[in-house]
Amino acid sequence: MEAVFRTKAALLGAAVDYAIRGDAEPTPILQREEVRRMEEAETAQELLDLHAAHLRRIVPRSARIVSVVEHSAAADPAVAELWRTLDQNRRTGVGWAADTLLRKRDRPSGLERPEVEAIFWVAVNWGTYRTLAELAGLDLDGYEAWLVRFYAATLLGPR
Repeated sequence: MEAVFRTKAALLGAAVDYAIRGDAEPTPILQREEVRRMEEAETAQELLDLHAAHLRRIVPRSARIVSVVEHSAAADPAVAELWRTLDQNRRTGVGWAADTLLRKRDRPSGLERPEVEAIFWVAVNWGTYRTLAELAGLDLDGYEAWLVRFYAATLLGPR
């Protein structure tokens, strides 16, 4: 492993990339087919349903390894840089999701970008998943259903 990755941070980075992408393809998430489908969704509800399904695929397989990165960041500058990169990638994803929702014709009135971003931050947070899976006992179907209800209540409900 050392000959291939050279450092623990590089190995962690490769493991995180694989866990998030689900494959070894270098195509960034925002350039993948499932993201294009979300962008092309006809309605806000369809977008949010697709987003919940997207998170169901990514978050459970990446939550534990990302936790290792988060907790190791304080002890290793290279891992801290990896954590900053992960945070920036999430920031980009949250901004993309908010912008995509706010472009939908049927979005509820009164939604402001900061509020929408805050809701997506809760949804993409690995801690949210770990809490729902480990403490609330939700399986993958339950996690996805929770996301759909969370989105409906916070983004589609009455304003």
